[in-house]
Amino acid sequence: MSNLIEQYVKEMEKDVFFDDFSIKETQMKLPAIKHKWVGRLIRHKRDLNIKRDEYNKLKKYLIDEAKKNSAYQVSAPALEKIVVRHDKLITKQQEIDDFLLVVELLEKAEKLFSSMSFDIKNLVEIMKMETL
Repeated sequence: MSNLIEQYVKEMEKDVFFDDFSIKETQMKLPAIKHKWVGRLIRHKRDLNIKRDEYNKLKKYLIDEAKKNSAYQVSAPALEKIVVRHDKLITKQQEIDDFLLVVELLEKAEKLFSSMSFDIKNLVEIMKMETL
C-alpha cells in the first residue's frame, strides 16, 4: 500500500504543477483531474467498506468458533478481546489502516484540487496587475 501512496503522490505532483505558460491548460484540465482523484477516492472508500465487512465477518466467525470449542462459558466481550489478537484479524486491521491512510490522502488531495481553481484565478489577477 505504501507503493500506491508514493505513486499517487508523484502523480499529484504532476497534476498540480503549472507555470506562467501552462495556466490556461491547467485550468482547462482541472475538472478532469478532480474527477480522476474523486473517482479514486470513492473506489478506495468502497474497498475500505469491503475490508471492514470482511473484518467483521471474520471476527464473528472466530468468536463463534471460540464459543464452540471452549470447555467453559466465556462472555462475549471476553471472547472479543481474545479474538482481536488473532493473526488473521490483526492482518485485516492492518489492511483497513492502510486503506484509511490512502482515503485520507485522497480526501486531502480532493480539497487541494478544489482550491486550485481559486489559486489559479488569483494568480491570473496578479499577472494582470503586473502587466499594467
